[in-house]
Amino acid sequence: MPASLLIAAATASSSSGVVVVAGAGPRAAAALLGRRAAVRTAAAAAASASASVTSAFVVPPGRAYSGVATPPTPLAPTAFPGRDRAAPSSSSSSSSQRHQRVRPFSSSDGASPALDSSSSGDGDADAEAAAAVLTRAFSDAASAYALPPPPSDVMTDLEPGRRIVSFGDVHGDADALKTFLVIAGVMDPESDLESPVWTGGTTICVQTGDILDRGDDELKCYRALCSLSRQALAAGGALMTLYGNHESLNCAGLFQYANPGGNLEFEVDIGTNLDAKLGSNRWRLQYAGNQPSRWAAFEPGGLLAEELMGGMAVSCVVGRTVFVHAGLTREHLENYGGIEGMNRQARSWMKKAHHHEDNPAGSYETVEEVISSAQRRARAISGNMPECLGGGIGAPSPVWMRDYSQPADLPPKNPMAQKMIDDCLEELGQRCGSDVVRMVMGHTPQSRINAALNGRAWRVDVGASRGVMGGAPEVLEIVHGADADEVSILTVRGERINARDRQVVENILF
Repeated sequence: MPASLLIAAATASSSSGVVVVAGAGPRAAAALLGRRAAVRTAAAAAASASASVTSAFVVPPGRAYSGVATPPTPLAPTAFPGRDRAAPSSSSSSSSQRHQRVRPFSSSDGASPALDSSSSGDGDADAEAAAAVLTRAFSDAASAYALPPPPSDVMTDLEPGRRIVSFGDVHGDADALKTFLVIAGVMDPESDLESPVWTGGTTICVQTGDILDRGDDELKCYRALCSLSRQALAAGGALMTLYGNHESLNCAGLFQYANPGGNLEFEVDIGTNLDAKLGSNRWRLQYAGNQPSRWAAFEPGGLLAEELMGGMAVSCVVGRTVFVHAGLTREHLENYGGIEGMNRQARSWMKKAHHHEDNPAGSYETVEEVISSAQRRARAISGNMPECLGGGIGAPSPVWMRDYSQPADLPPKNPMAQKMIDDCLEELGQRCGSDVVRMVMGHTPQSRINAALNGRAWRVDVGASRGVMGGAPEVLEIVHGADADEVSILTVRGERINARDRQVVENILF
């Protein structure tokens, strides 16, 4: 009998005959599943699916296992351990409405003709056909997430007076995003994020990554940025979004930093959309309960791979400034083929499915088969992740390193940081054929935008999301000059602060 089970589990033990529903308790498990009777359904479905699986239970608080893997086996050779900052959970006022609208998985759902995954005898053709089922069903909605690729990854030939603005981590906070955009002067304050209006003209805006996790409006934020990016391009400007470590985590199926309210947004905007288009919700089974709507959206080759993720970048150079989520070194440039090389690797990985585990019909015979397939899916994705996107806490990759940004508001603790950034900027200048004098990064929350390492390292993550520390949004502004740039910080109070007033020198922030 096919396993009609939406597993909230990340684990299973065949020896003990137990399905594990990972969560903070029955209520939390039910919320993540989108139904109140999650545990009872899991137990009943497990019993009917396999004689070796006899019961279900909820892991007590603090015992939940993140990711799709059987402990103690790691999810993939490259793991993402621990938490890189506190993640208080917050729910927007719309969360309860979303919960009411989420359509639960039903064990009585029948197969839909749209989900037919019968074999043709050609393994590769069958895999491609199965993978295309969800993307085809989501194709109409995907257009809202169309992010134009940047005009170029390296734009050094700017006319004097060209305006460049940048801001840091958003983490699913729609209010913070709008404030950033209004402060930057690139969005009409009278418009809203569902229908934003670009007012930046030829301004180039760079958002340094981490739109995802910790908040309730991640998809809403992406739709707004994509809309503004398309408008900016038409106006002769640009809006570029970089990959952050939380984008890497989500692509790998690691959702330990996601808010319940954010997961509900994915259910409403993506999951129920697919349910309706396909006439069934059995497509969810292939993700083994690991946030099917979120994983389907962000896995490489997934629903948003071509339109959204393929238009982002690891790093870019605009004028005399290089932008990146966490930091760059000379070794990154040498090992990854420069800015263009690392972006090419990341985009190629994002657009390609790295497994043959797609099973939209949910045609599994046992619970173990569901879990094993999801494990293979996760390992194939993480195992093929390019180094420029990989790593974990403390890793030296462009989306994870903290050598230039930690501790917050103070000079970096790494005694080699000055030499590292000087060497990197020198190498970049040689590759670009033009001076690159500063690096702008997010990733590590500061109390306010500041510069360290003799003005070379600009740290723009101000922890503005309510899921981080609710810091006051600020925007870095650079006006390109013929010989030198004018750098300022724009605040929510309408101030324009000169760069020299935000330099960190010998443990003093001026």
